[in-house]
Amino acid sequence: MIKHNKTYEFDIPNISFGVLSENKLNTLSKDGRYASPFMEEYLPVWFPKLKRVLGNKDHDHIDPDGVYYDAKNFTKNGLQFMPSNQIGAGRSYDAKATEEKAKKLVYICCDITSFPKVRVKFVPGKQLFKTYPKAKVPFHERDSFFGE
Repeated sequence: MIKHNKTYEFDIPNISFGVLSENKLNTLSKDGRYASPFMEEYLPVWFPKLKRVLGNKDHDHIDPDGVYYDAKNFTKNGLQFMPSNQIGAGRSYDAKATEEKAKKLVYICCDITSFPKVRVKFVPGKQLFKTYPKAKVPFHERDSFFGE
């Protein structure tokens, strides 16, 4: 069962990819660009109620009740939950569009900064946007965000 605002803790064992060392893979997995596709696949292992949604949808998972979930990684730069088309060079933040999207989602916030130890927290988008209207949770708030 998925509980909102509860922090779950996991350890991902035995990560391997050919001849790359486990240490190298753990380092790479602290970068959201590398970790995202693997985390999106792994979340239904921990939370069987979730079904992975493939393709470039506006959500990564759905549950049997039709609730949409979007996975976001907390990295050394914090956590950004604005739509990906608002992130990067030459792109700008649109608070209204971000709020509209957030209202439709539950965000799966994954702390990968201590990979292979991972913390996961499900936060309703409306609540997350109300608390962080710039759609960014700063790194220095990581421990308080995950409840330490």
